[in-house]
Amino acid sequence: MSLFPAFAADAEATQFKEPPQVNWLQNTSFQIDVTPHTEEPAKETPSTPDDEPEPKKRKKEKKHKHKTNKEKRAAAEITEYKEEGFAIDKVRNKEFLTVKTISRPSAPKYSVRYYVNSFKARRRKKFKRYYHHARKINDKSDTEEQLITKKNLDAMGGSKKDDNFAGFQQETNLSQTTATYNRKLTENVHDIKLWLEYVKFQDTVYQFEKTYRKGSIAKGLRVLAERKLSILDKALTHNQNCEELLRERLNVAVNVYPSDELQVLLKGLVDKEQGNIILWQGYIESTQCSMSHCNTPAVLNLYIKCLSILHKLRRNSTMEKAQLEENILKMLYQCGLFLKQAGLFEQLWTLLRLYLELNLSASDKSKFNISSGFEEKQLVEFEEVVFNSQLPLHELWLRTEKLREACHWLPFAEDGQCEDPQRLVFPEDVAELIHPITMPENTFKLIATILTLMKIPLLFCRHSTMQDLGLDYVPWALDSIESLLPIFLPLYPIDLRNDNLIIDNRLSVGPQYLKVLPGQEEYLNFVLSTMKSCAECLTGDDRTATTVWWLRFQKLLIILEKENRFKLPQGFGKKIKSNVKALLKQEENRSNIIFYCEYALIEYELGNIETCLNIIRTALSFSSNRMILASTVDEEQTARCYLYRILIEVYLNTKKDSEALKHLIGYVLERNGPVDTLNDDVFNQATLKFKHVTLQLLQKEMDKLPVANQFLPNFLTDWIICNGWFLYLTKGAIQCGTFIENILCELEDKQQGMMWQKEVIFEFYVAVFFKHCTLNPGYGTFKILDDVLSRAIEQYPNNLFLLTVLAKEQSITSCSGAPWWKLKSLLVKTGRAFPILFLVLIGNQQSVAVRETFVETFTGKKYEMSGSHKNRMLALFRLITRPDMCTRRCGLVWRLYLQFVHAHFDPALCRNVYYCAVEECPWLKALYIDAAIYIPAELAQIQDLLIEKQLRLHVTPEELDVLRS
Repeated sequence: MSLFPAFAADAEATQFKEPPQVNWLQNTSFQIDVTPHTEEPAKETPSTPDDEPEPKKRKKEKKHKHKTNKEKRAAAEITEYKEEGFAIDKVRNKEFLTVKTISRPSAPKYSVRYYVNSFKARRRKKFKRYYHHARKINDKSDTEEQLITKKNLDAMGGSKKDDNFAGFQQETNLSQTTATYNRKLTENVHDIKLWLEYVKFQDTVYQFEKTYRKGSIAKGLRVLAERKLSILDKALTHNQNCEELLRERLNVAVNVYPSDELQVLLKGLVDKEQGNIILWQGYIESTQCSMSHCNTPAVLNLYIKCLSILHKLRRNSTMEKAQLEENILKMLYQCGLFLKQAGLFEQLWTLLRLYLELNLSASDKSKFNISSGFEEKQLVEFEEVVFNSQLPLHELWLRTEKLREACHWLPFAEDGQCEDPQRLVFPEDVAELIHPITMPENTFKLIATILTLMKIPLLFCRHSTMQDLGLDYVPWALDSIESLLPIFLPLYPIDLRNDNLIIDNRLSVGPQYLKVLPGQEEYLNFVLSTMKSCAECLTGDDRTATTVWWLRFQKLLIILEKENRFKLPQGFGKKIKSNVKALLKQEENRSNIIFYCEYALIEYELGNIETCLNIIRTALSFSSNRMILASTVDEEQTARCYLYRILIEVYLNTKKDSEALKHLIGYVLERNGPVDTLNDDVFNQATLKFKHVTLQLLQKEMDKLPVANQFLPNFLTDWIICNGWFLYLTKGAIQCGTFIENILCELEDKQQGMMWQKEVIFEFYVAVFFKHCTLNPGYGTFKILDDVLSRAIEQYPNNLFLLTVLAKEQSITSCSGAPWWKLKSLLVKTGRAFPILFLVLIGNQQSVAVRETFVETFTGKKYEMSGSHKNRMLALFRLITRPDMCTRRCGLVWRLYLQFVHAHFDPALCRNVYYCAVEECPWLKALYIDAAIYIPAELAQIQDLLIEKQLRLHVTPEELDVLRS
């Protein structure tokens, strides 16, 4: 048959024709039979329906891997069709690829793959896994539970582990560690530190499971969190109302659960325990720190609800009244922080003023009606200058916003119409947040809370003082630089001036007293007047402590101006001296030795050293020289010991060690002045007297120091410091260090509630060795200083003096000091905002030191920050803003992060950092202001967010357009 019907007739004709006779085929050399082959026609048989074969099912043709089968099948088809006059070529021939005369449509396409001989296929490394072996239960005896003992443990069998498993050794170690923790916690269920270590150990277990097990990372984090929560719940059953465990439980829940789920969870817990301040804090923060839920009215309603419930519980309770009142003060502090950071300073001052009038000056309601003293006409003139400057739109908005922010911090109280409705704040607007403070011991805590919210730093800023005042528990309290100012106030006769430790005053937020701007002097006067009015309303130690705080704050301002970090308004230095003299002239203050001592230190900072010494000698003449006995210590002896300590340290600062030693021995031997000569006999008498009184003091029972007394002299610490200086001047720093170590051991073993005293002694310990190391750098005592500093910072991480010494030591030792990884490990593991913030400042300090010290050889330009240092700082910022870090909601850390990225990286990264910051701190107005500086293209979105969150906006976009035109 033919393939094409048109040629069917020709094909049939050719089938029966005889083949042509070819002559050359008759040759003898080629004899072959070529007769045609004719097939016999098949006999046709009639077919019936029953004989028809059933249709066969089509089977899928399998592709064979071997080419030989294909070639055989193709060859058979070729021979079949050759007999019909044509052939189908189904076998490729690579030689056709070399033919260049055939055009592309006619040429066959071939898929050719080339293999390199050196190619090696990658194979996954197989490792053996261990599996649990199921055992059939054949009889009833196997189903019964058997008691596992040491004898039948091996006979019990069970799952067998494969020693060749890659993580076998690690898993064994983890199992042993878990067993150790379980045994120790069973023996001592009240060990809070051990419980927290066991919770932290679960991170190590999670890392092992993530490495050697399969599964989702998000699911693994959730399992890890639930495991930690289970451990903490068990710990809380044995240690109810433990603050550390409750805070850890809250942090674990916040890090894993989404905001919606977290709100539901915490609301249920708060309803069960309405007096638990930590649960309230977490519940409020779940709304305040959520980008989707945060707005000012919603957050304030939660604070109102919390304070009202705490007030009801306090009114109905008799046993926990003091604790509930402390909780009210803590929530007042947190609510005030929210108002301050949202820019709502008019509402904040109204709230604070009503608390002061209710609890301090109930008889005189006008005591705290303090005016700002700023003239509105001056602000209008400044705004006209700004609008006539033809600056870009974002610059116009920024400068107008900052001007009004610096000048308008009090509610509108003048006659006439107010153009800004947010300045109209009435007492009724915050009345639901006002509650009385009835316990006398909480009055000073209220004053400290109010002054801290007005941006007055704690002086001196110690860890124990912050804890006792209730100012330590809010991780997002730091948003501007005023809290860091105590690092410039000296405590001991050592030089801690550090020009490379930069505290940028551009990070201050209005109203402020650090930058030369309109409203600076007025706000500084306002703050000092408020402090003075608070002191006048108090009595006893509370009044003395507040006045000392007021004097130290003015001394700090003088030091800042002397170091060119702050510009005092013109004539303000003389005003400070006149204020102090007016205070000392008051009848009740004329015999107060502590005030005279602070006045002497102000004169010292002004450069009048002789005047300072004369004031101290005059103050010493007020007190009688009595016998020093530990059993008869009173206020007069405490003040006299403090005066001698200050006198000795002034002499040490002026490098008059012999004069300091003479006055010290004269004091301890109960003489009216310094000894004339220094000899062994005098030294022995002084040593015996110091030893005798010190032993008496350590054996004496002492109560916990009230928080107001932590701002005042303390006989125990001042006497030990005087004894330490005596040993340092006579026998050296090593003997002094041995003496302090013995004192710390005695206080640790015998005395309870001596946290503040031990912190002060640790400060002195560090100061002595720092002084010795700077004066004798070749003695190799920097190692001792590092060890003492590490111990002190681990115990008291919020102590700014210790952190300042650490920064200064890093500046002195440079690359020969502690390595960066060790420094980072020390400060990050404290879990506090101050140490982590200092880690950033120390990193910046190193880059400033490099720029100021090194110069490029060829160009002569200052050395810029290297790429490695930029990457190290970027990695640090990413570390401290992780979800599990306490600083992820610290506004000052995010602002430093933005500043760093804007200075050294492209705007795209800066924009990403800004949106991450706003996601964590949506209520912080300072972030939006910084973003308008660094990312001006996002100004419209920034203003929309400010309006959406109902934060304080002094000039709206619509008003700005009107003012421009």
